[in-house]
Amino acid sequence: MSDKTKIEWSDSTWNPVTGCTKVSEGCRNCYAKTFAERFEGTPGHYFESGFKVTLRPERLGQPLRWKRPRKIFVNSMSDLFHPDVPDEYIDRVFAVMALCPQHTFQVLTKRPERMREYLSDRKEVVNETIAFNMMDVPTRHIGKRWGGWTPAQTGEYGRVEIPGYFDDVSIDWPLPNVWLGVSVENQQAADERIPLLLQTPAAVRFLSCEPLLGPVNLGKWLLTQGWSPSYYDPDNIHGYPESEPTNEHINWVIVGGESGRNARPMHPNWARSLRNQCNAAGVPFFFKQWGEWKKVHDLSANDPGIKGKLWHTFDPDTSVCRIGKEAAGRMLDGRVWSEMPLVGGGESEQP
Repeated sequence: MSDKTKIEWSDSTWNPVTGCTKVSEGCRNCYAKTFAERFEGTPGHYFESGFKVTLRPERLGQPLRWKRPRKIFVNSMSDLFHPDVPDEYIDRVFAVMALCPQHTFQVLTKRPERMREYLSDRKEVVNETIAFNMMDVPTRHIGKRWGGWTPAQTGEYGRVEIPGYFDDVSIDWPLPNVWLGVSVENQQAADERIPLLLQTPAAVRFLSCEPLLGPVNLGKWLLTQGWSPSYYDPDNIHGYPESEPTNEHINWVIVGGESGRNARPMHPNWARSLRNQCNAAGVPFFFKQWGEWKKVHDLSANDPGIKGKLWHTFDPDTSVCRIGKEAAGRMLDGRVWSEMPLVGGGESEQP
């Protein structure tokens, strides 16, 4: 919710909505829910209502005030496509993103079916939202691309009616500065969510495999024979020739282990496998963190600094120790992986 964030793959967070409900195993130890519920019932606190889905219209104009271009994680404390968030309010969020072409917005969801439905038919509505229902934001906060205006009467969600000021607005759709992603914690989530993401209009599509709770094979959607990256249609459901890819793409994959009090361990080979799949397909790979657990080479439970800590054995060759997020770090096989997609997807960008 701030100008800065500790999330490694983003620069800032923006929460025009807070609160959510659990939908899958990846939600079990939700950090946002744990944080918000600490303050539930505290009179006057921002999270007085705990983790109940809450619209925050007073935060809608926040990115308009940030002049320096940045990557903005949208709703780090919620899910924009939660069923309790009205379409009309999502229109307002997309209108703001359209008015901030200097920023890159990263939208992550566990509800890709609604995201697909929304992105498929809301261009004109968002366009009208920009034209006639702008927020009460001072002129200096509107980008030069759109010109200035004088606020008028405020209505629902902070709307104002300003006929005529944006009659000639025409936006690209999908918005070129909005990246859309889905959470993939295991193979079941991958099988359910990735196809829906690939059917969603988007400038950049990404996966957040965090917390990674099991091995994930992206072979159904990554093709290494001449197209990089690409979505392959192995069952030929689109009627393409077998050797021809469709034009849907996965442009970026983030991987990370779980952190927090009840964090579950991640097998090192799960992360390595996804890295190798991405490298083979030419897809940028970002290793965010090991989480609380990490394989500690050549140490035993009796070594100083390790004695008394929790251990978990996956197999005869792999045991991990709970050493804490900071100590575990984000080095994978001797290097930090921080690849990012270029605007519009394609080859990776090294920081």
